[in-house]
Parts: sequence; structure tokens; C-alpha cells
Amino acid sequence: MPTPSLPTLYFDKERSSGKQDALKSLPSEIVNNVSSFLDWGDLARLACVQSSWKNVVADAAEFGGREATWELTTCLFGGEKLQEEGTNDNLLNLENSMNTRGLEKNEPLAVRYLTQMAGVPVNEEELHKIATSSESEHECNSILPTDWKCGDATNASGADEEALLLLARCQLDGTGVKSPNPVLALHYLQAAYHLTKSVKAAHTLALIYEYPQQSNNLVPIDVYAAFDWFKAAAEGGYVTSMAELALCYELGCGVTQSDENALDWYMKAASAGCSSAHFSVGEHYEEGRSVRLDHEEACIWYHRAAVMGEEDGVRGLRRLEDVARRVLPNVGDILNV
Repeated sequence: MPTPSLPTLYFDKERSSGKQDALKSLPSEIVNNVSSFLDWGDLARLACVQSSWKNVVADAAEFGGREATWELTTCLFGGEKLQEEGTNDNLLNLENSMNTRGLEKNEPLAVRYLTQMAGVPVNEEELHKIATSSESEHECNSILPTDWKCGDATNASGADEEALLLLARCQLDGTGVKSPNPVLALHYLQAAYHLTKSVKAAHTLALIYEYPQQSNNLVPIDVYAAFDWFKAAAEGGYVTSMAELALCYELGCGVTQSDENALDWYMKAASAGCSSAHFSVGEHYEEGRSVRLDHEEACIWYHRAAVMGEEDGVRGLRRLEDVARRVLPNVGDILNV
């Protein structure tokens, strides 16, 4: 990862002013060349040398643009590597890391930089009213994909998807903020969906409404809102949401039960590479749900799932082993393991 950069003559301004300068005894060429090798931690220490350099870290972030600010932010969180969280395939998570580039961990400052990057205005007064409402009025009212006003944000082009997603995570976890704020977290995710067309934000909102642990039990379960957000993400091409939406139809969770719609979305998810969806399609053929009962076709789908690493696919093949051995010549490689 490249080191932060500053304007070429950044340190010459003070040198030419006639003021006492810690670098004044060094030739200008050396000063400017050395500065190009300084990392974030070096700049932070340099900021303590004299008052005129106190903003050098912020200046480097501004000069380097979005990528430099993102680098600085992740270092301040305690590490430079961002990864997807576990198996939930939803929220951005900071991996406690190996390299902070010489900076001390400072989560509140990281959140400040993220907020600048996000580019989304926050109506503090309105959000405060919602956040302080009584439990009987639902402290965190559900929001839907259609609940967005053009006036909620004035500059869509300045919104940053990654910053908004990570800000939402911080507000749910209480990372770098005084206390968790689920209302603000949902606002950031909603903004990410509407302003940056983030299907990941839609999927994240669906998971929050479906599974309480996704919001640390701060957002009440709402299966109807979850369905709407899964649908928005699925229609936007988010593969995991396609499978989740199919499951909603299969179970009648947040929507009228429909095996036909479930199979349709399982097929779409499978075509997009979702391994578990292959198993679910197989189940529909095995049980004759919305299609003719066809154990041979079920075995074909179970085999595809098994090849992709789905244990359920293997179990499906074993359940229909006689048929599987007849229609799939090499199925013994899987069944005999």
C-alpha cells in the first residue's frame, strides 16, 4: 500500500516565512524527498513537532483524496484490512490487524473521517426525536425501500457506499461513538441504497430486520420489512438475497407462501452461483412442490450442490441413492467418501 503524499512544496511554506522551523537547516530538496517516504504514523509524530504542522495528517488525507482518507480511517480503527463478516455475507467488519501504519488506534477520529467521506447530511434533530420516542411507539421504526424523500440528501454524487456501510456498523456496535444509535445506522444504510444503488445495503437492512443479532438486538424483528429489503436486493442482483427471498416465499415469512415463487428465485440464485440454492431446487423436484415429482431431476440438482461443497446435497443424494447411481455415473465418488 502506498505511503500518504503531500503537495510538493508543503514544507517550503514555513521555511520561506522566516519563522523558526525544525527543518530550516536542511536543503529543500532533501526535505521534500524525505517527506515522500513518511507513513501515517510518521506524519502524526511530525504533527507534534511544531504547531504549523499540526494538520499535516488531515492535509495528507485531503490531498490524497478518497483512497488516502479510507487508508487513514482503517488504520485509525486498528488495522488496514477490511473483510466481509463471517458467513453472514452482510456487514463490513474491521479485522483487528497487524499493521496500523504507525498510528495509535483512535476510533472516534476514524468515525469523523468516515462521516466526512459518507457525504450524507444528517438531520440530528429529527433523528433525536425518533431515537428518544417511547418503546410503545417503537424506538426504531421500520423503514422500507419506498421510505425515502428526495430532500433527505441533496448531493447523491458525493455519497460513498463503503463509508456509509461501515458507519452503519459503527452505530450498531457503538464503535467510535458515545453509544449505539440504531436509528442513525438505518439512516446510513437507507442512504447507501438510495444514493449509491447499494444492493449490499438493502441486503444488510433485510438481515437486520430478520435476525436480531445483526443489530445487537437494537432493532425489532419485522419480517415484512425484511422481505421487502430482500426483494429489493434480489432484484438488484444480490445473489445471497435471491436465496433468502426464495426462503421467505417457501416459508411464507413476510409474504404469502408460494412454492412457485420460491422455486423461481431458487433457480435464479442457483444460476447466479449460489450452492445452497441448487439443493433447494432439488428439494422441490424430490417433493413435487410447484413442479412434477421427479427424483432423477432432484438428483441432478443435489449433485450440483454436492460438487459445490454443500453437505445437504450429499445427504440428498444418499436419500435417493438408488436413483442417483442410475442417472449419475460418477456419483459414487461423492457417496463413498
